[in-house]
Amino acid sequence: MHKYEKIDIKVFDAFIQKFAKKYLEQRSQTQFDYNDKELYDNLGFSTDMLKDIISKNAAPINIKREQGLQPAILNDIYRSDLGELLMTYYFEEKLPEVERFIIPLKNITFRERAELPGRGLDTIGYRKISDSQIEILLGEAKVSADKKSPPAVVDSTRDSLYHTHLKHKNDVPMVMRRLTDYARRLNAKDAAAILGFVILCNNNPSDKNCPITYGCTLIRDYNCVNETTDFGKMKSKSADFEQNKVHFSILSFSNKSIEETVDLFYQKVQELISK
Repeated sequence: MHKYEKIDIKVFDAFIQKFAKKYLEQRSQTQFDYNDKELYDNLGFSTDMLKDIISKNAAPINIKREQGLQPAILNDIYRSDLGELLMTYYFEEKLPEVERFIIPLKNITFRERAELPGRGLDTIGYRKISDSQIEILLGEAKVSADKKSPPAVVDSTRDSLYHTHLKHKNDVPMVMRRLTDYARRLNAKDAAAILGFVILCNNNPSDKNCPITYGCTLIRDYNCVNETTDFGKMKSKSADFEQNKVHFSILSFSNKSIEETVDLFYQKVQELISK
């Protein structure tokens, strides 16, 4: 069953602090264990020293913001990263426990360059329903202060939520390639779940044991959100995605604009890494 919901988010200090910390945790995550003593034998530095260096260099500096200017939307990595951060939090932690997905690898953590958006899907996750049923999450996040409803990023542009997910729906081999490539970077448990889905789909792409959730998260604010129309074609043409399902969440800042919220987020991240 498709799901559409709007959640109002009050932007205050604790909210900004929480997600700035989450952001730095994801940006500084390593594939090695800081507490592995073999890393430091005879090298003359401590675990804490290395961890601090990585953390301080993990978050990109936004030159425009440092100059007191507003960066162009397409170049505003903190704007897109906040959207992606909120989306992964929503699907991993905010949903009722039985509906949550495991998102083992975050784009924010492992993209090629810290100051540029990642390529491909914003989020891939999975949920094991039973020993023979695995549900996959293909997630896309968009941030828009467009007064038009729905904003163009929902169903008008080539990379809109609607057109991106329709491509996922109609090009199963492409999705399978992305999933198998994704699985190569995972640990054994997570990779087994993803590859199990691929095997099921390859045997029978219409099998009900391999459902897909097309996840959408749209970040809006009180100046522009419209709960009735912002879902656009992802709701009015939801039949295009059946036999799978759409899960669309609008996360709306109730007391700050998107620009104000992203500025606060950026400032808090820089404050934390300067300590």
